[in-house]
Amino acid sequence: MNKAITAALISALVCPGTGHFYLKKYNIGTLISAVSLGGLVYLLYQAVERAQEISAQILSGAVPLDFNLIYQMFTEQPSGAKAVYVSIATWAFIIGWLVGVIDAYRLGHALDKADEL
Repeated sequence: MNKAITAALISALVCPGTGHFYLKKYNIGTLISAVSLGGLVYLLYQAVERAQEISAQILSGAVPLDFNLIYQMFTEQPSGAKAVYVSIATWAFIIGWLVGVIDAYRLGHALDKADEL
């Protein structure tokens, strides 16, 4: 398998930026990893925060122990500034992942062509 496909697959299946590490492009790999994983960490933080809020309401008795109600509360869209930040984090994660795969393939293809010469 050539470097382009290997780097793209590693970046797509393992973590954004790992294809760049495979190609020894450490700076860009670190940048792509930081952007994508930063977005993911923020999304996970928000999910845990919401789960803690709901569990506190359940323990205090404000919310009954009903699966459908809890699911509805958990899946509600955030409002205000939090909604904007969640949207930004989601797009940072998705775009970082896509850029990581496409750029890893592009760089790997360039290295494959250089090796052929």
